[in-house]
Amino acid sequence: MTLPDMTPPEPKRLYQRIGRTLKEQIDKGDYRIGERLPAERLIAEELDVSRTVVREAIIMLELEGRVEVRKGSGIYIVEPPHRNAHNGQIDELVAGPFEMLQARQLIESNIAEFAATQVTRNDIVELMRIVECGRSEDRYRDSDWDRQFHVQIAQATQNAVLPFLVEQMWRQRTLNPMWHKLHDRIENHDVLKSWCDDHEAILNALIRRSPQEAKRTMWQHLENTKQMLFEASTVDDDNDIDRFLFIDNPVVDIEASKR
Repeated sequence: MTLPDMTPPEPKRLYQRIGRTLKEQIDKGDYRIGERLPAERLIAEELDVSRTVVREAIIMLELEGRVEVRKGSGIYIVEPPHRNAHNGQIDELVAGPFEMLQARQLIESNIAEFAATQVTRNDIVELMRIVECGRSEDRYRDSDWDRQFHVQIAQATQNAVLPFLVEQMWRQRTLNPMWHKLHDRIENHDVLKSWCDDHEAILNALIRRSPQEAKRTMWQHLENTKQMLFEASTVDDDNDIDRFLFIDNPVVDIEASKR
């Protein structure tokens, strides 16, 4: 009788593969309990991936109770929790937060571009109301006005499928434990003002009915969000720029589109 293959399947997401590699290194004693992991930059160079992917892998290990993140000090190996092999594991379908933001950039920048050609006066009035709500908000973590703004832009396309897609992306974010772990590290209250400023820039582009400007400002807004989250979740003093941080639009040169 042939015994079944008990080898766990290869994870589908890159951050999970990196997380598995780090766990294997921990389990075979390359890193011991209480020791600090190397800087993210060194792990990224060794494994030939971006620091954002390493960051997502570390968040996964933190949620699984394999490491402890100490702000300003580093990432330390901890005693694994006593639980069965399924508890605390991140589902293979859970997207990393930076992967989610890149997807939103690709989709929502094009939605904003199209919305600028279809937006109505009522859409503008509603967006102005949402922006004003944001200005009066005192919370900077996952306020509902942020979701409303992005969904309203999708509604301004007059295509019912697009707001549905945006709502689904927000739902995935709401249910994503990795997003919450990352977002909990935001300590800068100036983030709220920067988001409001970004939203106002997008709104002004829609008021001017400028597709290129709407696309560019939406792209930049989500780029600013990625950069803010990356900086907010940095735990050591290594501030080298991540050349894989998806700064450039991989599909179209937005700056060229303005010329």
